[in-house]
Amino acid sequence: MSIPALAGVCTYVEAAQPGYTVEENVRRLVRCAWIQKRAMETGLYWLNPTPEWEVKEALSLHLYQDAEHARLIRARVSEMRNPPPRMDVSPDLALDRFFDELLAARDTLEKIAGLYGVLRPALLDAYRAHYGGSNPLVDFPTRRIVRFMIVETEDAVQWGEQALAALTETDADRQRAEAWMAHLRAYLDAAGGIAGDVQPPDQLPAPRAAGDFVPDFFPQRDDRFTGRWNFVFPPHEVARTEGVSVEEKTLALMCKRTLEMDVPEAMARMIAEAEGMPWEYYVDMARQLWDEARHAMMGSVYFEALGVDWKHEIPLHPGFALRLNQHMDALDAHAVLYTIEQSLMPAKTGKRYEWETAVDAHDPLAALFQDYDWADEVLHAQVGRRWLLDAHKLSRDAVVKLGQQRATESEADLAQYAAHGEQINWWPDFVRRVLGQESAMHDYALGTADPVYRAAE
Repeated sequence: MSIPALAGVCTYVEAAQPGYTVEENVRRLVRCAWIQKRAMETGLYWLNPTPEWEVKEALSLHLYQDAEHARLIRARVSEMRNPPPRMDVSPDLALDRFFDELLAARDTLEKIAGLYGVLRPALLDAYRAHYGGSNPLVDFPTRRIVRFMIVETEDAVQWGEQALAALTETDADRQRAEAWMAHLRAYLDAAGGIAGDVQPPDQLPAPRAAGDFVPDFFPQRDDRFTGRWNFVFPPHEVARTEGVSVEEKTLALMCKRTLEMDVPEAMARMIAEAEGMPWEYYVDMARQLWDEARHAMMGSVYFEALGVDWKHEIPLHPGFALRLNQHMDALDAHAVLYTIEQSLMPAKTGKRYEWETAVDAHDPLAALFQDYDWADEVLHAQVGRRWLLDAHKLSRDAVVKLGQQRATESEADLAQYAAHGEQINWWPDFVRRVLGQESAMHDYALGTADPVYRAAE
């Protein structure tokens, strides 16, 4: 019997084959770190104005993965060179010209075609080539992280292929997508591709990008969300009102989870406008953004399991993101988010209370979702303390006071958008259809506020 040598990493023959030098390895990785950074920023810029819910879900996941991949690359580069090369500046202005063109996408079809039909497949090819070009023994640390990034990038590319197929059902759409992808590939090739080893084309198509990119942080919903401008949301009150059954409270909690897509939308602007922060900030905040998107997905899964047409029946309005993105600066917006997180910590009114409510309702799916929602908020409170309190040298009391003040003041700001849709109390009819009983909130007065942040004392 022959015991595998070299810890099973490779054979002696494979380990004896030349691979990238450290210099070449670092050169390629520095480019990839910058590309992943720019891909993350693209997701942040597109999360709000892209109206399709499914695209918001994917952007939330993939921008978090972009931040994580950049973190892994930056750490590996720092292991190989001291001092490490700067990774907060562009290694190639031609790469930035490619991203300028990518950000000039006119609609969702072009966004998906560019990000998932051009950039991510090119990244996947580059990571596979890097894995194959590295010596499996001496460069095991790089191959380990690249292997991980290949798996996640493969999943992102697969999602993109399916999304693009759904968006290009007509010949005209397919032709438009192909033309845009050809345009972007030319600009990526002009930068030498992902790794900088592609022969640039002799001529480039005329650029579409004109001037500096101006991000749009106005949150949008597509036409499937018929109540998207109805800011009346009784579940905020229902979930914490005495005398309401645990079944109705649990239904309200699941509505609140589904509504949470407006938190990633608000966080996208906070992260995108942050300046001078260490890379760990982007990783932690992008992780929270993805967690908040998962919470919205938990709610949608719950209602799909019940057979409820949640896009039509629940007014999933973007009011929270509207208030924070359009009527506050980024620091005030983060203070509001932190204040809400603090209000969710007390056992009698916070996340433990929400989990116990679902348990008491004998609803195992809702209980599972609330259990993990609670777990996520424990992390989010730490993220807020690290990157708001500690980073800005602010006290908890000062931030909570500011958050409560700005949250209260901004409630009135929704009035200027209310004319876009009818403001009605939809809750009694919804409870009747889903639970087959009358709501205990028969005296509910129309209102738009979420009172939860007031509890952060």
